[in-house]
Amino acid sequence: MRRSLWILVVVALLFGAATPARAGLVLTPAGVAHGFGLSTFASGFPTIDSGVPGFGYGPFGIGFPAGGAVLVLDGFGDMRRFPTDTDGQSAAAAAITSNYGFGNAGDIAASGGKLYITLSVNVSPQPSIVQINADGTFNQTIASISFPAGLAANPTNGHLFASIEDAAHFQIVDIDPIAKTVTPFVDVPDPDGVDFNASGSILYVARDDDQGRVLGFDTVTKAQVFDSGIITGGPDGLALGTGVLAGNLFVNTNDGRVVEINIATLAQTDIANGGSRGDFVKVDPNNGTLLLIQSDSIVRLTAPAGGGFEGAAVPEPSSLCIFGVLASACLAGWGAHRRRGNRGF
Repeated sequence: MRRSLWILVVVALLFGAATPARAGLVLTPAGVAHGFGLSTFASGFPTIDSGVPGFGYGPFGIGFPAGGAVLVLDGFGDMRRFPTDTDGQSAAAAAITSNYGFGNAGDIAASGGKLYITLSVNVSPQPSIVQINADGTFNQTIASISFPAGLAANPTNGHLFASIEDAAHFQIVDIDPIAKTVTPFVDVPDPDGVDFNASGSILYVARDDDQGRVLGFDTVTKAQVFDSGIITGGPDGLALGTGVLAGNLFVNTNDGRVVEINIATLAQTDIANGGSRGDFVKVDPNNGTLLLIQSDSIVRLTAPAGGGFEGAAVPEPSSLCIFGVLASACLAGWGAHRRRGNRGF
């Protein structure tokens, strides 16, 4: 959770800002048997000390601008631009294109060819959802929201759904990045990582508390349609499988594991463990692999033959209404927005 990161920022300022990482993430026998692969995309990120070895706060958001580069936002607020998404890179060698404030770690999501980030706490005038340029520099503020954390784009309409870690009102909000409107979606205790299924009909939310679990919500009715059951260790980043992995949810946990959950049976299988603090994940659109955050590195999970991870390109909200075949959907969405109202933030 990024609220706890803000507390650690104060500690780091007083007592130092580095924490040792523990042994790296490795595949379990089950992960090997299933045909997964693990490699390191980038290592050597600076971390904010949590006082617990392997539980420091380093990289968080991962974004993919056009052209094959990779952007990474870390706990110090530095936006790093890696020129390619090849493995074995060093964070120290990546160009820092912008700084968004110490302790201001957030997620990155793409919609309509544009990139957006959550800035959690340490910004002026207040935390916000921000559009960034392809090099990671600031473009414009989309919405001001208290303690935004996870961010995902709805593949049906391009809206951004953000988890809000404000203890006064934990919830998920629906953001139209073109109209710059914010509409409450559902209330969820301690929400963190978020992800949509390919059709945009279900939003999955990691609940990162002592009742840690993943919940799923129908995006039309807002009804809860999925509950993973308790996931120990702090579930955080989420991704859905495709092909031979279809019907499975993959969860990056704070205690250094990657858990595969069968959506139908709720069976949980650790496919990797021994890592440091796991956080957000992001599907690499260049090759379909899954990048997973660790305390001081980003690890790449490669699916077995015939499998992959959902991560389709997301259109701009306004572009959906250009096509006649989608006109009725646009009108229906507009009407639903009017009925729900926009209470504002």
